Amino acid sequence: MKLNNLFTILLGSLVIFSACNKSTPENENKDENNPSENPGGYASPGGVMILNQGIRSECSSITYISPDGKVEENIYSKVNGTKFGHNAQDMYMYNGKFYIFSDNCDQYNTLGDGSLVIADAVTMKKEKVFKYEDLKFHKPEGSLEKEDTLYLTTPMSNVVVIDEKNIFISSSKAMFRLDATTGKMYIVNDSFHFGNQGNTIESVASTRGMTVIGDYAYCGGGGFWETTRLLEFSKDKDSATRKLVDLDGDFISGICRTGEKEIMLATCGRQGSTRNYLYFVDIDKWEIVQKKTIPVDISAEFFNNSGVTLAGEYLYFAAGTLNISRISIKDWKVDKNFIDIKKDVPSARYLNCNVVADSKTQYLYVAVSDEFGENIVSKGNVLVYDCSKDTPVLVQNIENKTSYPVGIYPVSNFYN
Repeated sequence: MKLNNLFTILLGSLVIFSACNKSTPENENKDENNPSENPGGYASPGGVMILNQGIRSECSSITYISPDGKVEENIYSKVNGTKFGHNAQDMYMYNGKFYIFSDNCDQYNTLGDGSLVIADAVTMKKEKVFKYEDLKFHKPEGSLEKEDTLYLTTPMSNVVVIDEKNIFISSSKAMFRLDATTGKMYIVNDSFHFGNQGNTIESVASTRGMTVIGDYAYCGGGGFWETTRLLEFSKDKDSATRKLVDLDGDFISGICRTGEKEIMLATCGRQGSTRNYLYFVDIDKWEIVQKKTIPVDISAEFFNNSGVTLAGEYLYFAAGTLNISRISIKDWKVDKNFIDIKKDVPSARYLNCNVVADSKTQYLYVAVSDEFGENIVSKGNVLVYDCSKDTPVLVQNIENKTSYPVGIYPVSNFYN
């Protein structure tokens, strides 16, 4: 359960990072997640995946919202007859496959199939599993760790996929590249720093909202060891290919793709701070084309997913509260408290993960609960708002169909 690892996560948030794309790659894999026709099933662009972390005594699960709004619980278990893992962290879709990432280590009594499960995106039938003990890596040069081969440190964080040989996963130590064809793990330079005179490996990477464009992945970094920065990573490479360093802001809130050749990195101060910035970066020229100071808190708190989410001309954020605000990236007008969740769910007390927008429909997804504890089964709601007009409209209130969502994934967002 997230609260069980809150202290670790908060420390990790000091060193968050996010990377971006390069000049147009010659082998840009534009078609893998852009099919010419609807593949159907769970891969339908109109569907939505909700990744439930669950509580300490239960395995994690996936709730699915179909394109017609029907809600189906425990879809992985129904298809496979097993659970995928415990303490889920993130999921991603690439080339007709779902990549489901969870801690799933031996400290829990309720283990699932593995820490990284690859399933067919249409049917959700599992195809390949990497258990926690499979995800070992050789210690980097300069490390004073006693063992040559090390295990990942939980809690895990995020997963994105460039291709089957370049699956980028992250934990509280660093970011890693997994080749799923061989099972080989590589620690990625520029995502970690040695602490304690080389006795510890400490992450300087914030992979929340990490964005893939073609053969490149983008995310931000910084914290205690490094200045706030934007990083680019390439397939088959275990170091950053390009960096933008010395950016303003203490932490990384998130990252969004704002154009074919442009991404936006959001940086922030501590909770409640107005030390918040948006950097718009041309990924061909690898230069900042615009920087805006934001007069409201856009922090991502301790959640795994991006603290900002883009739909239409608006950037939405909650900063860990039950009030959702938005800012226009055209005229920079701020609609503070654009949505007051308490009006629709008076019993809600906690935001479960950062809000997520479907860039195609301009629907906004919000997960809340009345309790937030590692051994507490809590009443939970997922609210769906149509934000395509000046006034938000609640179109769906899904009650008691989830268990502490750690991420919400409109499938259409994977089709870029």
